Amino acid sequence: MRGPDVCQERFPLAEQAQFINQVLPRVRHLLTTQDLEFALIGHVARLPWRLLHTRADDLSLLMQKRWGMTARLCDVPPHPHWMINATCYETGRNRRFERSRMGDSAFGYTCDTDIPLSDALAASSGFPGLIGPLEFDTSSRQWFKPVVGHAGEGQPTQPAHPRLHLWDGGVYDNLGLEGMHSFLGGWQQDIDLLIVSDACAQVRPEPYHAWRSADRMVRGIMMEQIRSLRFRALVERFINHGDRACYLQIGQTREDVLQMLGLEEEASGSGRTCLSQAEVDAAADMPTDIRRVSEPAYERLFRHGYEVADYTLEACYPGDFGRLGYRRPLSGQAQPAAPQSREPLLAMKQRAQPLLSFLRAGVGGQH
Repeated sequence: MRGPDVCQERFPLAEQAQFINQVLPRVRHLLTTQDLEFALIGHVARLPWRLLHTRADDLSLLMQKRWGMTARLCDVPPHPHWMINATCYETGRNRRFERSRMGDSAFGYTCDTDIPLSDALAASSGFPGLIGPLEFDTSSRQWFKPVVGHAGEGQPTQPAHPRLHLWDGGVYDNLGLEGMHSFLGGWQQDIDLLIVSDACAQVRPEPYHAWRSADRMVRGIMMEQIRSLRFRALVERFINHGDRACYLQIGQTREDVLQMLGLEEEASGSGRTCLSQAEVDAAADMPTDIRRVSEPAYERLFRHGYEVADYTLEACYPGDFGRLGYRRPLSGQAQPAAPQSREPLLAMKQRAQPLLSFLRAGVGGQH
């Protein structure tokens, strides 16, 4: 998933098989056959007055009709633990949808999560000016604010606003780290290794164009700064407190990762079985929208994400992760090749400085 939605804990073996054999083929089919953008435009065109209103509820309805997403948020299984992030206009805070509760620290939380799952996803993807906010009625639920040191529900509170407007979660935190990371306490909720997947487009130098200057400043430079500040907090915990982390960045080849880690001797010829630089660049430049994805574009993006995770985890923590490799059988489904085991190249203490360089490189792109 491209976006600030996070999942923690590992999949049980039975659920891994279900994910590989059922979920992935279904996702591939929907993304390569359904064009939600065209359907959304058609839906709004039939009701022209909708142009003046938010289209997040229309997107939620299309997810239900076109994707069959009819589940409720409260129906999401307890494991793995999913968090869907949005940004609340009224409070200016990160608002999280979880199976057992939803809300934010300023407004409060509710344990009544009986809402369409598609509403949470529409709010999370409601970029300002394009889809717009999801309007959320707060009056029918009971709200509370947590009390420090007390588990469960806290102090009851009255909602400050009868309706909230929830936008794209990336406006507040485009890496989705807040639910996993505390600036003071580090990783939360018994996390052993925090894996951050960054599919954000990198800001690149370009000539001045007046017609797109505002868009570049807001969606480009300002969003990049939000991402960078979050990432620097991640680096600080890794370096100064020993919290384990791995950063997976779209657009990185295996040679890039190994060179940043100071393992140039392994970089030579090591990426022959991976996507080429041109294919990696094409995957990194793929727009984040709700249009139908072509089969080749889907395969390229899926394979790139798989390979980035494979060779970055192996390079950062060789004692824990062996190289799997990628292959695509006739079923069209990604399956790991036979593991390529090898002895750890360096102990973690010896890797600290090269890994820091690699993490820092992620803040501003490749150097």
